[in-house]
Amino acid sequence: MEEAGWLTSSWGESENNRRAKFYRLTAVGRRQLKQETDLWARISAAMARALKAT
Repeated sequence: MEEAGWLTSSWGESENNRRAKFYRLTAVGRRQLKQETDLWARISAAMARALKAT
């Protein structure tokens, strides 16, 4: 996802004082998340309709 430009990352310290990698969505990542969320909503609604029909 970083290679696709959807996320950026940085190293920091966790709540437990351990080294950790933190990720943040980019503007492109937010757009991609919206597209994926919309697609999943359509798929799940279609599946719900199909299950009700049986």
